[in-house]
Amino acid sequence: MEVAVKADRVNYSTVMEENQKEVRRMVMESYQDMLDGKGRDYKEFFSELESRYKNANV
Repeated sequence: MEVAVKADRVNYSTVMEENQKEVRRMVMESYQDMLDGKGRDYKEFFSELESRYKNANV
């Protein structure tokens, strides 16, 4: 039983490390996109989003 718990911890740690690497990669890609001038102004984005739902029947 103890061996199974250790194996699960190792597997969980490996999965978490891979997940963190993927998140870091995506953050760096987004940062590079921002530096390259890609993307939209957040005020413009949220203004457009708000206008879609301002008179919506909820």
